[in-house]
Amino acid sequence: MYNQVEEFSFQRSLEQVPSTFTMNIACNTTLPSINDNDTVQIYLNKKMIFSGYVEIRDIDVNGNSSHTYTISGRSNLKKICDATPIYAGTSINNINNLEDLCDSICSQYSVKVINKSTKADKTAWNSVPYNLGDTGWSILDRYARYQGKLLYDNGYGALVINDVSTNSTTQLTEGTSPIVNQRLSTDITQRYHQYIVVWAPYSTAAQTGIPPEFTAYDPNTNLFAGENRTLIMINSTSDNTGSLAQSYAYWNANRRYGRSRVVNVTVASFTDGSGNLWDVNQMATLNLPSIGVVNEQMVIASVNYAYSNGGSLVSLELMPATAFSMEPTVLYSSDASLQTIPQTDK
Repeated sequence: MYNQVEEFSFQRSLEQVPSTFTMNIACNTTLPSINDNDTVQIYLNKKMIFSGYVEIRDIDVNGNSSHTYTISGRSNLKKICDATPIYAGTSINNINNLEDLCDSICSQYSVKVINKSTKADKTAWNSVPYNLGDTGWSILDRYARYQGKLLYDNGYGALVINDVSTNSTTQLTEGTSPIVNQRLSTDITQRYHQYIVVWAPYSTAAQTGIPPEFTAYDPNTNLFAGENRTLIMINSTSDNTGSLAQSYAYWNANRRYGRSRVVNVTVASFTDGSGNLWDVNQMATLNLPSIGVVNEQMVIASVNYAYSNGGSLVSLELMPATAFSMEPTVLYSSDASLQTIPQTDK
C-alpha cells in the first residue's frame, strides 16, 4: 500500500488533542483492503512518527479507470478524548500528582504517559473529584491547567506532560534554512493598556464597600499611549489573599500579548538543522528580517507535516512562550470517604 500513497498530511498541536491525519491513495478498480478503525502508521527513516486509526473513508471514482481512496482519522489519544473513564464513584483516589492522574486514566485505554515536566506539582491531591460524564481528556485538561502544565500528543500513541519550553533548541534563519515561505501576523484587537481585576464584593477584605482592585499592564506600555483602553474583570472565585485575582490580571496581559504575534513558516524538510523531527513545544530562534522578526525566540504551537509527489513540506506556527501561560484557577476539594458509591448486597 505504501507505493500507492499519493499524498498524506498529519497535524500536531499544543492546543488540539488528538493529532489528525489524511491520506490519499491512488488505485485502479481493485480497492485496497482498508477497514474502519484499522491502524495507520507513518514512518520516517524507519522511525515511526505517527500512529492512528482510520475513522473516515471516502472513495471517489472518475470514469472507469481512476479511483482515489481518501482515509482520515486521529491518533491513539482519541481513546481518552472520546470515552468516559469508569471509577467506583465521583472521585479518583490515591492521586499525588498530575502524572498519577494521567496514569490512572490513560491506563484504562493502554495509552502511555511521558512526563517531561521538571516543575513540582502545587499540591498532593489524594482525591480528585470529577463530573459524571466527563471524558478522560476533560478531567486531565482541567487539572493540567491548574498545575500550569501542558498536555499534548506525541503523535505516535503517548500523552506528554511538559512545561512550556524556555530554551531554544533550533533556528530558523532566512537565507540558510530550507524556508519556502514565511509570514508574520499581528493582531492587537484583544490587547489592552491596563487590565483591572475586581475582587468579588463578598470577600472579607471588601467589607468597606469598595472592592479591592488588582492591575497589570501590557508588556508594551507605549502601545496604547493616550488611549483609555482598560479591561475590567471580576474575580468571582473565593480568594482570601487576592493572589488569584492578581495572577489573573498578569495572565490576561501576558497571554493576550503572546497571542497577538504569530509567525508561520513553511520548510522543505521534516527535520530541523540537527536532524530532529520538527516538534510542538520546541523553541526556535527566528531571524527572518524580511518580515521584521530578528533574533526572536518563539515556541512551535502546531506542526503540519505533508508529503506529495512534489516532495515534503512542513508548516510551523510559532508564538511567544507567554501565549501558552495557563489561566490561574482553584479546584474544589473532595473527601475520598464521601465519594465511593456504596455497594449493595446481591
